[in-house]
Amino acid sequence: MTFVGKILVIVIMVFAILFLALSSVVFVTEQNWKDRVSALIVERDNLKAETGRLTAEVGSQKTQVSLAQSDLNTAKQKFASEMKDIVDQNTRRQAEITAQRTAVETALQETAKAQGEAQARIDEALVLRKNLETVQNQRDEFKLQKTDLDQQILLLKRELEVAQNNNKNLREKVNVLRTSLRKNNLSDDPADIAGVSSPPNVEGQVTAVDGSNQRVEISLGSNDGILVGHEFHLYRTEPTPEYLGKIKITSVDVQQSVGRVIGKTLYGKKIQKGDHVSNKISPRG
Repeated sequence: MTFVGKILVIVIMVFAILFLALSSVVFVTEQNWKDRVSALIVERDNLKAETGRLTAEVGSQKTQVSLAQSDLNTAKQKFASEMKDIVDQNTRRQAEITAQRTAVETALQETAKAQGEAQARIDEALVLRKNLETVQNQRDEFKLQKTDLDQQILLLKRELEVAQNNNKNLREKVNVLRTSLRKNNLSDDPADIAGVSSPPNVEGQVTAVDGSNQRVEISLGSNDGILVGHEFHLYRTEPTPEYLGKIKITSVDVQQSVGRVIGKTLYGKKIQKGDHVSNKISPRG
């Protein structure tokens, strides 16, 4: 058998199988076609009615869709307008935020600058306060020095007044003595007259002391026989007895005198009002 013959045999077999299958289907599906047609006609009529109803419903739905589309377009326009307003507002808010941020940064810079200036002012105030304290301390020292100087001036004024009075009295006495000496045919030359006598045995008290602790005023005067040049010891009895030093009288008044401390007081002690003066004692040791 040729190749073509084999192909024909195969084709015939395939057709035979197809016809067998078709006949089987026809046999299986065999029924009353008239009843089927009637049923299909009824079904068609029902389908037409349903199609009409659905067509009407589709028309209604189209109308609703058209209205919805119109509403959608209106809503879109409204939404676009609102979005534009929101975008514009957002742009303005961003501009305001940027401006506020710039203002805040500027304020922070100014605050930092102000803080620096405030710190500089505080430092300057501290320096000025220290300078003020120094000036106040100097002022207090100057006040103390002024008080001491006022006391010294007061003592010097008293010394000057006493010296002037003594000078006047001495001149008068000298004139009287010279007249008396000449009347008695005696020399009035000071070289022929003996020096100053020793101070009398008297005791007194310190009534004033200058700030330098170098000049004192005592309660003894010319009425007590005190003369310029007399020397006295200074001492204290309370709370414990102690020797202070010596003074030399520089000016004498009737009831008081002024003396200058000879050298320094013992151990640098301060002379006080109420301390005693006398020529009867001497330092121990």
